[in-house]
Amino acid sequence: MPNAPVRFALAGLDHHYWAFDLGQAISKHPDARLVAIGDADLARAQEAANQLGVERVTANLDELIEDDAVDVIASFVSVDQNPRVCVGAARAGKHIFSVKPLARTTEEATEILLAVDAAGVFFMPAESTSRVAAQYRTLKAWIDAGRFGRILTATISQHAGLPRRWPNDADSGWFIDPARGPGGGWVDHSIYAIDRLRWLFDDEIKSIGGFSGNLKYPELAFEDYGTAIVEFQKGLIATIEVTWIVPPHAGRSHWSFVGTEGGASYDSLTGRLSIAGNFAPFQGWLHTAPQAMHDTGLDHMIACVLGTEQPVANVHDAWRNLAACAAFYGGAAAGTSIMPEQEPKEGARG
Repeated sequence: MPNAPVRFALAGLDHHYWAFDLGQAISKHPDARLVAIGDADLARAQEAANQLGVERVTANLDELIEDDAVDVIASFVSVDQNPRVCVGAARAGKHIFSVKPLARTTEEATEILLAVDAAGVFFMPAESTSRVAAQYRTLKAWIDAGRFGRILTATISQHAGLPRRWPNDADSGWFIDPARGPGGGWVDHSIYAIDRLRWLFDDEIKSIGGFSGNLKYPELAFEDYGTAIVEFQKGLIATIEVTWIVPPHAGRSHWSFVGTEGGASYDSLTGRLSIAGNFAPFQGWLHTAPQAMHDTGLDHMIACVLGTEQPVANVHDAWRNLAACAAFYGGAAAGTSIMPEQEPKEGARG
């Protein structure tokens, strides 16, 4: 088991949003060290290294995967390349932080799942980091205590613009290449919503369907708009609307849920959390500044690697999140709701 500081390497910069966010957190953390950055584009790796204060750069990701001086591989390659990186890292005994989704298909995701399970390494899905954010942990504690009663409905919307291949580059690059990802504007952020709903309400998806299409960019091979209707096994009905259609600097996120005894809502436009419930001090709606609603998960990853905490999420969660997203696309194409593929049983995996 590694000792502090835990040594991280960034493998790939295709998900540069995440790579810079986590890289900056690592560089400031007393129990973590960013030892190397790798990317097929060495100039990009050097640019990132200059910003993050890292000396070692390489275009060879295998070099990082096999290096005994690296404890955790943080994979930020494009989705089509992620299975190779994650499987290689697991087989080399490295702990893993993985981009979202972890693969293009459940078949590819199963390869990762098998490798991670066989190696016994820690695997943190990027879409699961809200599980350690202070506000969501508080909400879950209240939900688990029954303070909102039985949860009936939930709504999540995330409106964004087209992604960028690199900061300040108008080209969307691999994000809109159908050979490199499982979908477009909907899966890009809905996978966070899928994970959060599964975790907050301790439930699994029974069926999912909806609409997927191009409202603003008909030339794209991927959708720029999607809205899903999700039925959970315990009866919760959720809607998830995610887009790539807004102009620059006009993004917005919103979520709410309603229970038999109360509910909660958040809107990024106001930055306010609203809560109603039959427990003090929430007699009717109370509007307040939320606790932290974003977390890189770094503290949790370090604790898991050092063996002082149990993981809040794992590769099985990442597999199920992808399966739900794949079912949405299948249901939308067929004009119906369908059940997500079930995770392969132990005896059927080999």
